[in-house]
Amino acid sequence: MRGWWQRLLFLLLAGSVCPAANYTIAPAPQAEFRLEVHKTGLMSGKVHIFTYERYRGNVNYLPEAPGESSVAFEVEAASLVCRDTWIGDKDKEKVTAMALQMMESEKHPRLKFVSQSVAPRGQGEFDVKGALTIRGITKPVTVRVRIQPEGDALRVRGSAIVLRKDYGVNPRAAVPFGLIGNKEEMPVTFNLLATPAK
Repeated sequence: MRGWWQRLLFLLLAGSVCPAANYTIAPAPQAEFRLEVHKTGLMSGKVHIFTYERYRGNVNYLPEAPGESSVAFEVEAASLVCRDTWIGDKDKEKVTAMALQMMESEKHPRLKFVSQSVAPRGQGEFDVKGALTIRGITKPVTVRVRIQPEGDALRVRGSAIVLRKDYGVNPRAAVPFGLIGNKEEMPVTFNLLATPAK
């Protein structure tokens, strides 16, 4: 009997905290979608930090049945901005131009993610598996996500690792013989705000 009451209480609280199932993601204050490129060789320890300024998404979040939730998200490739603090403004422009070229942003203007399954991990955390498309190439990826109510909205934080080889992202070496390069793993982190869809 006690377990039945606990389950009922959980459903009532979940419904009161997150009454809406459908949410929209868009740029907002204190929100960020970030990509990191870690250097190797002579520049080991340095990190190129990029943020994307334009993105949008839809979340169907079911707190009482999180495994049935879903998300679709896309980023405008050309909205990439270099946030490095260890290089000058002109070098930032060069790094940005090279990154846009590597991503073939003109030919493939959007990066897309569509979820395929959501597995709860407890305490508002989930493993979201889905298909990520970059440069017209689609590969599976797992995104670790944490969701917290924020008023009538949801704060959505998370991370994933994208492999350069999966998408053919191979920058031209600035220095020959591999003295300077980039790590294979490109961490992606985000802190987004999902508001009730109108």
